[in-house]
Amino acid sequence: MGSMRDVEVEVEAEKELLRRAIYDDLTGALKRDEAILRLTALSSGERRSDHSSAILFVDVDEFKTVNDSLGHSAGDAVLIAVTNRIRSCIRAGDLLARMGGDEFLVVLDGVENLTEATTIAEKVRLSAAEPVTISGQEAHATLSIGVTIMSAGEDIDAMIARADSAMYAAKRHGRNRVVPVNK
Repeated sequence: MGSMRDVEVEVEAEKELLRRAIYDDLTGALKRDEAILRLTALSSGERRSDHSSAILFVDVDEFKTVNDSLGHSAGDAVLIAVTNRIRSCIRAGDLLARMGGDEFLVVLDGVENLTEATTIAEKVRLSAAEPVTISGQEAHATLSIGVTIMSAGEDIDAMIARADSAMYAAKRHGRNRVVPVNK
């Protein structure tokens, strides 16, 4: 006597729940909590002495204006376009997370220094500046980006706060720019 049960539906449902816990539904980028977990693991792992990791804190400039003038579906389309453009400028092993609203975190693993990380951030900024066409209308999204190098043993929140502070400096100095900051 025996019985069998097909659990394929349950297995697929579990996979979907896990995906939704890790990835942002709109953009497909990592969610904030998952990014922090991965950043913590990266920070605590063994590092090659000739390479560093960098954190880019990215904010879409005047995003509220897009939502207010073109509607929230247009805002969603802009966020998706920005995410795809960021993704096109970074390597497959780098992290991209939506931290909330119109803020993103990028972790570049294996950069030489702050100059290289800033060059990549500038590439991201220029890519995002291309207009997004939504229902025949153009929406423009510019980015303010703060860049910093991760320091071994430094608190994750402190590193993110440093990149975030640099991003706000970019906003104060006219938006649509990259501001690097050393520790």
